[in-house]
Amino acid sequence: TGLDKSFGRNKSVRLLRSSVLRVIFLDIDGVVCLHKNKSNWEKDEEIFDAECCIHLKEIMRSTGCKLVLSSSWRLFPESIAFVFEQFEPYGIGMEDFVGITPVLGDRPKEILAYLQQHKEIESFVAIDDEMYFCDEFPYDRLILTEVYSGITEVIRDLCIEKLNN
Repeated sequence: TGLDKSFGRNKSVRLLRSSVLRVIFLDIDGVVCLHKNKSNWEKDEEIFDAECCIHLKEIMRSTGCKLVLSSSWRLFPESIAFVFEQFEPYGIGMEDFVGITPVLGDRPKEILAYLQQHKEIESFVAIDDEMYFCDEFPYDRLILTEVYSGITEVIRDLCIEKLNN
């Protein structure tokens, strides 16, 4: 995808990429963008939940991890820009993202393909609000959220534990 190539062209991101050992494969809906926070149902406007974003930043601070966008939001440049805009007030910037998963039509396989291409990743979690159905996926690395609560304190602590071990 165009975005993934732009990550590779940016020298500072490329340097980060080579040293990244821990990552979160991040879904957006039901993880940081909760349906209870829709500001306008008719226009389908989305607002990221402050508590979920704070918990995500705490995971990043405690583990030194980076983010890989695995959400369908990665498919559209305007959605990616909106993700960056929504995260900005919480101290999560473009530099915290090291890539996006390839588009293969099956999220766990997309994550596995990304891991195959990035051997420097030693520890990861996938935070998602949907169960994965893929025999090859290590399910102890899938952290499931509830669509109306997203990243809670319990989810935060579990991610920190998994990423640090």
